[in-house]
Amino acid sequence: MSGHPIQIYIVDDEPSICTAYARLVRSARMAPRTFSSVEDFIRSDFSCENACVISDVQMPGGSGLELPTLLLNAGRMLPVIFVTAHDTPETRERALRVGAAGYFRKPVDELALLDAIAWALQGKAAS
Repeated sequence: MSGHPIQIYIVDDEPSICTAYARLVRSARMAPRTFSSVEDFIRSDFSCENACVISDVQMPGGSGLELPTLLLNAGRMLPVIFVTAHDTPETRERALRVGAAGYFRKPVDELALLDAIAWALQGKAAS
């Protein structure tokens, strides 16, 4: 990984989820930034270097599942880890199809999420 601090972008419409993930990320010495929608994140000034996204799947407005395609269309490469309270085989299949770096059902095991972040960042560094 580069010398840049690890940046984790958290996209979820539930403020309590954003707060919980931000605390977890900070406890692992990473820098969180939270967004309440896919649109807010895409419009923000975000870096793809040494970073990844944790996104809810189902939110008002754009679905988190749209993020990888939106990023690709913008010429940006950023791993996306999905979380959902509405797990279905179709949702899992779609997440895999769009290139999910990870997929979790809420509530998320904190250590598993930190492992997924590390794996996503290592996989990105190898590409």
